Amino acid sequence: MSPEIQLAGIHPRSEKLIDLTRSYERAKTSWNQVEAQLEQETRELIKFQESLGFQHISDGALGWQDQLRPIARSLKGVESGTRYSRWFDTNTFYQKPIVTGKISAGEINPDTFLRTELLTGERNRKITLPGPYTFSQLSENKHYENYPDLLFDIAVAEREIIKRLRNEGVSLFQLSEPCLVYQPYRENFRDQSEVELALRAIRSVVEDNPGEFVVQTYFGDVAPVLPKLLDLPIYGIGIDLFETDTSALREQASKALVLGVVDSRESYVEDPRWIADTARKFCDQVDVQDLVFASNTDLKFLPQEIANQKLEALSKASELFEGNR
Repeated sequence: MSPEIQLAGIHPRSEKLIDLTRSYERAKTSWNQVEAQLEQETRELIKFQESLGFQHISDGALGWQDQLRPIARSLKGVESGTRYSRWFDTNTFYQKPIVTGKISAGEINPDTFLRTELLTGERNRKITLPGPYTFSQLSENKHYENYPDLLFDIAVAEREIIKRLRNEGVSLFQLSEPCLVYQPYRENFRDQSEVELALRAIRSVVEDNPGEFVVQTYFGDVAPVLPKLLDLPIYGIGIDLFETDTSALREQASKALVLGVVDSRESYVEDPRWIADTARKFCDQVDVQDLVFASNTDLKFLPQEIANQKLEALSKASELFEGNR
């Protein structure tokens, strides 16, 4: 069977939708106009994934303002301030969550996360959420004296959110954990004890339903932590091939590996033959049981047309990869 293809996060909006959103923010356009375009583009993206043979369908999170906000707005003890911070080393920003009290799951509205009414008939639904460690690292803590208490309260609350989304038909959850591999924003780099703490928090989220989770890493080299990620009770692990030192990988992968083999920060559309050849060379080095092709991170950093072309390249590469095995 050819490698599966998946969306690895938020998909970009069209220029028309971006313009409508800006016009709405200036009180020049009604929300109904924005919503109509948003619904149209979500439907088009769902059909596009189907046409490319995706097994797990995402709505693309086109209505999300940033990667953290839906979670932040579903938690008690967290406020959304006016401070915006750069999303790693991209040219985009996120609204920094402010922890002002003990964190717990608040009112969980699935519509905040997922367009279930547009995914009717799709049995295998995928959603991308920030993992508990990354959410804790990118928030401003004004309440907890002990970091582990903050981290594990986030994990417990996220379990509740995931439970609610599972009831909406989500069968695959991607927990994005870039902070496991990229942390130059910190004065003190994480030590091994903090890595272990992060992995324990992730484990507490996934352990009841291990077949439903992918832990996605990006913007950094996964090689130093891959052996420990392989010990987690999860379905798969995401690897940013543009940042990872693949020569250091010698593991026998007991999990599916999600190869981030197209670059979400580069407008050049990768050749499907290059993608397939890169994946084959990777498999010659690492014993892989199951393989998924994806972008290394959210495609939202690119124009929509370029992002769609990259998905088409992944689909063609998947066919080429299987045909040459």
